[in-house]
Amino acid sequence: MLLSIKWLKELVDFDLTIEELDQTLTMLGIEVEGVIDYSKKYDKFYIAKVISKEKHPDADKLSICKVSDGKEERTIVCGAPNVDTGQTIVLATEGAFVPGPEFEIAKRKVRGIESNGMICSKDELELGESTGGIWVLPEGTEIGQSLADYLDLNDTIFDISLTPNKADCISHLGVARDLAAYLRTKVKTENKPLDEKGENISKSLSVEILDAEKCPRYSARVIRNVKIQESPDWLKNRLIAIGLRPINAAVDVTNYVMYECGQPMHAFDLDTVSGSKIIVKTVENKTKFTTLDSKERELDDQMLMICDAEKPIAVGGVMGGENSEITDCTTNIILESAFFHPSSVRRTSKKLAIQSDSSYRFERGVDHENVVNALNKAAAMIAELTGGEIAEGMIDVYPNEIKRKEIKLRYERARKVIGINIEDALIKEMMEALNFVVVSEDSEGILLEVPPYRVDVTMEVDLIEEVARLFNYDNIEPNYASAVNFGAYNVPKELSLPPFRKKIRDYLVQNGFNEIITQNMMDPKSADIFAENHVVLANPLGEELSIMRPSTIASMLKTLNHNIRVGNSRMRLFELGKSFHRVDEKVPTFIEGFLEKQELTIAIAGKAFPKQWSMAERDVDYYDIKGVAEGLLAQLRIEGLKFKELKEEVPAFSKNTLAIVKKKQIVGYVGEVSSKLKKHYDIEMPVFIAWFDMNAINEIEPLRPYYSKVAPFPGSTRDLAFIVAKEVKADDILNQIMQNGGKLLQSVNIFDVYEGKNLTSGKKSIAYSLHFAAPDRTLKDQEVDQATNKVIQAIQKKFEAELRG
Repeated sequence: MLLSIKWLKELVDFDLTIEELDQTLTMLGIEVEGVIDYSKKYDKFYIAKVISKEKHPDADKLSICKVSDGKEERTIVCGAPNVDTGQTIVLATEGAFVPGPEFEIAKRKVRGIESNGMICSKDELELGESTGGIWVLPEGTEIGQSLADYLDLNDTIFDISLTPNKADCISHLGVARDLAAYLRTKVKTENKPLDEKGENISKSLSVEILDAEKCPRYSARVIRNVKIQESPDWLKNRLIAIGLRPINAAVDVTNYVMYECGQPMHAFDLDTVSGSKIIVKTVENKTKFTTLDSKERELDDQMLMICDAEKPIAVGGVMGGENSEITDCTTNIILESAFFHPSSVRRTSKKLAIQSDSSYRFERGVDHENVVNALNKAAAMIAELTGGEIAEGMIDVYPNEIKRKEIKLRYERARKVIGINIEDALIKEMMEALNFVVVSEDSEGILLEVPPYRVDVTMEVDLIEEVARLFNYDNIEPNYASAVNFGAYNVPKELSLPPFRKKIRDYLVQNGFNEIITQNMMDPKSADIFAENHVVLANPLGEELSIMRPSTIASMLKTLNHNIRVGNSRMRLFELGKSFHRVDEKVPTFIEGFLEKQELTIAIAGKAFPKQWSMAERDVDYYDIKGVAEGLLAQLRIEGLKFKELKEEVPAFSKNTLAIVKKKQIVGYVGEVSSKLKKHYDIEMPVFIAWFDMNAINEIEPLRPYYSKVAPFPGSTRDLAFIVAKEVKADDILNQIMQNGGKLLQSVNIFDVYEGKNLTSGKKSIAYSLHFAAPDRTLKDQEVDQATNKVIQAIQKKFEAELRG
């Protein structure tokens, strides 16, 4: 925002230099990004008169002019078609820097004639749009004065940058309040008297709010018999100084009042408002509406609109409509001043891609108690500048009064947080200087009523920040000694680092995986695939980032899609992140009603191996991802987990998936991503994922490492092949072998699975290699045979298996 120092001095008295003011505002949290000194910007520009004009002998479109600034006469070669003798013009002399085309004036020959300056147009001076030539000033304008003096632009402009929480300072009045508090002085306020005439406003206008949540307050006045004309020079020059283009007296006043006190307003042509009625409501989906910038917009049923009895006439808090704008023919005006809910304006502004001065302020929050004051001031100014008459009375629809917040500030708490000893009396003095009202006081602290324009102050720590800010951060000496005993308390489990995080990262990175870190937010359509009851953000950056993700799988697939589009054909990725879920408030969670779940998602897609001469290319398959999951669990020394068939459908996975189970609790899945989900993310190749609920995994106690002496005695191996029904799982047979193999059985491996020729239909053969050994002796054949026979009998009985010869 551009801040006029001359305007600021009209609101608060101060004698700071420009440099001191710059430092003071920056210290108060109002960063000054740039300084524009108009007296320097328009240095060497003067008001002058064209004494004579002759045609250039060598150029049909050029004129040779004699120009006088009252002290000196200069020859100027001019190409403007409207230049003529007797005109009062703006002259740029040698050394002047012309801001529009950005060049410096110097003596130079133009087609053989020396030119000693330049006659300027409005756009070359960045003072408006040219009308086909040079800027011709009114007759009687004093010759010889500087352009800055003529425009009353001997002003310095600060380009200030405000953080989103400083909504109270998006106006000259807001900055003046902060400066006055720091200097311990008062802001000067002026209320223009209202001269109400004619019939009551109720005869020509009524207002109805149908959505009080999005619009808690709506006020309006009617001004009749106006004559729309240009604003006076003082108003136009003030707006030009802060980067605004003057339009007409009515519109210029609304901009002036907005930049002075921070309240956006809008003026409608009363005669274009059907039914003499304003209705504040949402409209149907896909309603078409043309805004003031002449662009047709498509609305949805969440956007708040200002409507008349038949049609929308403005987007609430964002931009007016072409169908009700103020024109030269307007004679009666409705002046609107309202309070719109920030989240509603923010959503609408983002969706329609409109960033207006009004939406910029409403999005951050305006003073709901200033709505009427701003309306009255603007109405009085418009009536004065247009010759209009303010109708008797005002409409102020305010169904649910917004109460001021009250917050307790504890003196000792403030001292501890800031880190220095500030007296109680000084803390109280500073808060009163900032217009916080003391409701009550005791030895512990003060109960303060928050001014309505301080929408950023919601808790005690915000008040403490105000104390530190007004005390001046430069006066707070840093103290790096810690007063916290970090050994006294344990970090809450929910905030501590997961125990397996480093091991997981090390193992996967060492096995060729790349870690990704993605956003926790996602779009509603994608979130619906994984869950129903979402965690919705109150103030999202946009609809595509409005839901806290219910699964990290969504982020993984989005990343895979991006990689595929840029040509990556082999991907091995993993992410350790959080998903977010709503839960019953009775369920004990770190944040009541919400569960943050730690998840690990591992994904593979494309080719199994890089292209090489010694191995044929193949795509990844289920066994690749299962092997990764088994290897990781082995590395973490987690036992007791079983891979089991899915008994119910899981949104992200196809039927080619197994659940990872600890007793009866599912702690993960390993398998192929479903076709439906791949289609949603525009992925055509097979994708395999291992997903782990790390909250559950972290609860499992890993096996302690121990040393087992290497047996110096040879072992013995037996190979057994069983013919069983196709439905029998190889893992079930393996478990039976381990249970019946006795203490001598060291390991079991599956080395062959066969179906087809020489086997009965519906049967399959599974072959296992059993290794026996003892740590203290060489085994006898009789011991191995006895253990092997016990295994065979158990398998035959349990699975009706046949030993294959």
